[in-house]
Amino acid sequence: MLRAQSGTTGSDFSSMNVLITDGENRSSLAVARSLGKLGCNVFVSATREKSISSCSKFCRKAFQTPDPMSAPEDYRKRVLELVRTESIDVLFPMTEQSIYCINSHRGEFSDEVTIACAPPDQMESISNKSKLFDLAESLQVPVPETIRVASADDFFNRKIRIERFPVVVKSAYSKIYFTNGIVSSSVMYASDCSELGKLFETKEILLHPSLIQEIIPGEGTGLFTLFDSDRHLALFSHRRLLEKPPSGGVSVLSESVKLDENMVSYAEKLLSAVGWRGVAMVEFKRDKRDGIPKLMEINGRFWGSLQLAVSCGIDFPALCLNYYLGNNPPATVSDFSAGYRLKWFLGMLDHLLIRIKKRDAIVNMPPGTPPLSRVVADLFSVGDEMTFSDVFDQKDLRPFLHELKCYLLHFVH
Repeated sequence: MLRAQSGTTGSDFSSMNVLITDGENRSSLAVARSLGKLGCNVFVSATREKSISSCSKFCRKAFQTPDPMSAPEDYRKRVLELVRTESIDVLFPMTEQSIYCINSHRGEFSDEVTIACAPPDQMESISNKSKLFDLAESLQVPVPETIRVASADDFFNRKIRIERFPVVVKSAYSKIYFTNGIVSSSVMYASDCSELGKLFETKEILLHPSLIQEIIPGEGTGLFTLFDSDRHLALFSHRRLLEKPPSGGVSVLSESVKLDENMVSYAEKLLSAVGWRGVAMVEFKRDKRDGIPKLMEINGRFWGSLQLAVSCGIDFPALCLNYYLGNNPPATVSDFSAGYRLKWFLGMLDHLLIRIKKRDAIVNMPPGTPPLSRVVADLFSVGDEMTFSDVFDQKDLRPFLHELKCYLLHFVH
């Protein structure tokens, strides 16, 4: 296996072949750009012939794979083939489904290949939200009031009654894995007993374990870490200003914020308890009622707004590569400034169009969402030194041009 001689500066990565999966994702593009600038030979795989990551000038070669969601076994075989034929040194699986497909057959990969993600047992310990909240409560990490439900039958047999509405209903897993495919779950809401019962009657995903939780009023904040068993190697934090859809989803406008000592401590407790090794996003909401940050979830992968951390000087892809090659920073890397923003132009445009098509009152937007006039101003602002662009980069334009082309074709069809 190839190994760098030191940290991210001054090392020779020119003979290192890195495969980044799921090239359709903005996080994959951020990794491709970061490792390309580092000097790595960047290879990209995606379910389509072209992706925003494969269009980057830093991509040396691109490959098409089956969709891991609909054909996980074929996907695994294709990735394994690419790793062997292209002499890949480091594999970065970028989404939960890719991590699952690769982790479930990790032993098939050569020992000479570094797989840059946490092993299966650690992934399971954070992916199962029911177990995660049990762990959090045992460690005295604040969580929303939660009712654990084993199945739809369990819900009706127990005749569960809720005292306060609205509530949020979510699967214990964000992805449900079957032998012939993977199904994504989504967050659901119920404003009364009737709506709650209807969800458990009609939603197939709720045949599996799920959670009923109180809605936490307050701002969502992500704590991002490169973690080594019992300590943070790198830290960053941002808050979501706008999401797509507006009710909650992927971040389209985010802002760096000062690290919260409680969140850092809570994340350290949780990740230490499972011996986590790698990157993780620990998501909290600060409860407006008591000011306490409450745990929402942990994702054991790179996150959508990764470029904000990189642009602010916390280069997680480079740090992660060095970590898996055995080169840890001498001290926690966490020196960044608050107040910098990351704008995903087409994502913000979608946010705007959804709100124009529908009245704000029926979009279920979280309190404090900026008015439309503010969104328009932020969307079309240029020259703001405090705002970075996500996909758009004057020195690497092709990813944005490809994204724009796909966006316009979607409207035509």
